Amino acid sequence: MKDLDLTTLRLFVEVCDAQSIKRVAEREQVDASSITKRLAKLEDQLQTPLLKRVRQGVQATPEGALFSEQARRLVNDARKLSDTLLQRKSGLSGTVTLASHMGSVSSVLPDDLALFMQLHAHEAVQLNVKEAISKDAVQMVRDGRAQVAVVWDNTETSDLQHFDYYSDVVSAVMTNAHPLSQRSVVRYEELMAYKIIADKHSKHTEALLQRSGGITADNARFAVQVETQQSALRMTAHGLGIYVCQAKAAQLQADHLGLVVVPLSDSWARIRIKVVYLSNVLSPLTKALVDHLAHQHKTTVTAVNPMNP
Repeated sequence: MKDLDLTTLRLFVEVCDAQSIKRVAEREQVDASSITKRLAKLEDQLQTPLLKRVRQGVQATPEGALFSEQARRLVNDARKLSDTLLQRKSGLSGTVTLASHMGSVSSVLPDDLALFMQLHAHEAVQLNVKEAISKDAVQMVRDGRAQVAVVWDNTETSDLQHFDYYSDVVSAVMTNAHPLSQRSVVRYEELMAYKIIADKHSKHTEALLQRSGGITADNARFAVQVETQQSALRMTAHGLGIYVCQAKAAQLQADHLGLVVVPLSDSWARIRIKVVYLSNVLSPLTKALVDHLAHQHKTTVTAVNPMNP
């Protein structure tokens, strides 16, 4: 059997709905005889009567009614495909999933993504942001569950393209009344004499830094463990302990909560955040997002794999 003609299928569905070849012909501005010929050819291809004459026009046979349901799905799918291609031709469209560690989600990333959405407000663009530890965010890109990931630079990303996104410093956050609050810098080991506020990623972060030769102290006294950075900062504001996190994330709320952000002097505390992605599967939308992020903080970092302009 030859392939079914999409135009004929569309006309067949419209005739079934209108129960009239004449009305469809008037609407389509074609001769009724041309539609009749198309439908007769369709019946011949299928070797099945699809329509029967009635007093007021035509009516689908039982086989025709069943076939019209399937044909309608094909016609609708073809229309959606055409609309999608037209949208892509006129501009960006689709969804990008971005996985990011908590430090960036709580600091610079929301503003950068908001600017991207504003620049493409007239286009059919949707961003799906998922929070994950750096190792898992990278794996999401490898598995195809995310197209882009924002992670610490000491995360293993050997099979992925990447560029430096921004720089930051791990800091100790505390109340104004804390004994260390007047210090300009503090060593991580000094914090071990005080209670620590931990978030759900603290254990993983310390393990990551221990493997890279950063943190050596392992006697931290965790007073409270919470799910979010916002909760950790609020607990810190109540004087329950010191919270260790990226400075940029803490500084956004430090004044409001009456907190002091003291940078750590340890060499490992100065970190770089990078964006990773699979270069061979970049859609136009994903490439636009990657290029946007690559240019947001160029004054503070040097690109490792800059995007082509």
